[in-house]
Amino acid sequence: MEKMYNEFETPEEVRRYYNLKESSESAEKPITEVNQETDDPEDPKETPSEDLPVVYADLKFKECKNIFEHWVVFTNSKDPKENKTLKNILDAIKAIKKSKSLVPELHLFLAEKTIATETEEGFSIKDGDDELDFAELNNSNTLVFSRLGVQGEGNCEEVLNIVQDRGFLVLNPLQPSLIASNKYKTAALLRKNDIPQPNFALLSIDIIHNEELFNERMKDVNEKWDPKDSDKNEELKFVVKILDGHGGTGVFMTDGKKLMAILQTIFAVDPERELIIQSKEEADGGDIRVHVMTLRDRQVILGAMKRVKISGDFRSNVSLGATAEKVKLTPEQEQIALKAAMYSKLPWCAVDIMPLVKGSNPELGDNVVLELNASPGTDGISEVLGVNFINVMINELTNPKEFFLQDKQSGYIEAVELALDDNHILELLGKLDTGNGTKATCLTLPDLQIDEEHKKVTFSIQGTTFEKEYEDVSNPIVGGMKTTRPIVMFHSIRLGNRKIFDIPVALAKEPDIKKNTNILLNRELMSWMGYVVNPSKTHLLTKEIEKTNL
Repeated sequence: MEKMYNEFETPEEVRRYYNLKESSESAEKPITEVNQETDDPEDPKETPSEDLPVVYADLKFKECKNIFEHWVVFTNSKDPKENKTLKNILDAIKAIKKSKSLVPELHLFLAEKTIATETEEGFSIKDGDDELDFAELNNSNTLVFSRLGVQGEGNCEEVLNIVQDRGFLVLNPLQPSLIASNKYKTAALLRKNDIPQPNFALLSIDIIHNEELFNERMKDVNEKWDPKDSDKNEELKFVVKILDGHGGTGVFMTDGKKLMAILQTIFAVDPERELIIQSKEEADGGDIRVHVMTLRDRQVILGAMKRVKISGDFRSNVSLGATAEKVKLTPEQEQIALKAAMYSKLPWCAVDIMPLVKGSNPELGDNVVLELNASPGTDGISEVLGVNFINVMINELTNPKEFFLQDKQSGYIEAVELALDDNHILELLGKLDTGNGTKATCLTLPDLQIDEEHKKVTFSIQGTTFEKEYEDVSNPIVGGMKTTRPIVMFHSIRLGNRKIFDIPVALAKEPDIKKNTNILLNRELMSWMGYVVNPSKTHLLTKEIEKTNL
């Protein structure tokens, strides 16, 4: 599988991974600017503290907010009687209507029937019953729910890839959802980031037929495993799971003596099957599900519930009949939930934590993560919170610039559309400047007049004069000199298929700053748009243009 761009830390890693030379005939010659700009000459890097900030969603809100004109739901059922999350979505819209907030238009699509049609202007989707043209939709007015039924449906996965590629907020994006839906990949992710979990190993037909390898794996799960005496292993308890199970299905517990016979039976029926085996830890009651919203600059614990297992069953899934009750998270549980959700890269992540009997496994501590859920049900949590969970979550989605968008590669030089207002849209040559740590993206203008007394700027572009007010300024160090650039708000900026509204832009007078591009996109704007820059390429997303004469 190709490496994700957010896994690279330096441009040099990108070059090595793609076997790119420092300078080659295929590489574009970089456009030289005066220097990399920042409002802070030292450009300090943020060093996160060991503990993440703990913030809970407000459950006592009086009004149900919503900023989205459209809610698009990909699901495996349009019947709210059998789809409880859909029922909660419908109830949330009713509550929004009562609060006189923006009432979204709901679009439902069956995952197994959904297809997309792309054109130069945009794309549309349909499932046989409903159709939606995305031409008038954008990341600021549209929220996409991707439920479990999308995964495994080839056509719908492709539709979701298109939606993500166009920069829409998806709960949840496909790639991290596929990882969270694979129990072994989830376990590997947790281990990589030092999140406590039961010891585990991957099992397949090849592994159980290799006695030495099988015993190594079992030792990894439980160091007391005895390769020679199966009677001793009878005291050892293990949990075995299929990798793609959900809702508690495909999970069973057994002892070490019976394990091989069961595995041989499973692999005889399905030789291609892979399983994850975990040590059975001593649980202190049921497990805890914590719903976490992770945005670009903050995390919010949306709610938590304790799931009390049904009698005679070690599983505690509400869908299997377990009951849910209120729970107060310990500081350790809060940190585990926040960190697991952060590493999952899921905007909406349910983290299942199992409290352990104190002292039962000193190496693991008092809590372990059982799994992550990218398509958590809302049944149970709404009742425990005493308010519709969907409304709780929507109330936290108030600023499109906080949303995580799917990473997408761009060149370091691209054509950019900057809208001054609804009627004036400029096509500019832009540089995506990863060294630009200024407060705002910078636009250079040939005819800029600054009225510091009245906090106004005046400039002419291609024969049209504009006057804008400003409240803040950017003061980057350029060529060793401190400069002052008024920051004004522009209607929107578009790069490729992605568009962001209400953009702060710092204005610089062109004679003072000789540049070979019209506009420098700063790191913050690139992050808002989800673009990762390939330092060796230009115009990966857009047509080649020259610097625009303004």
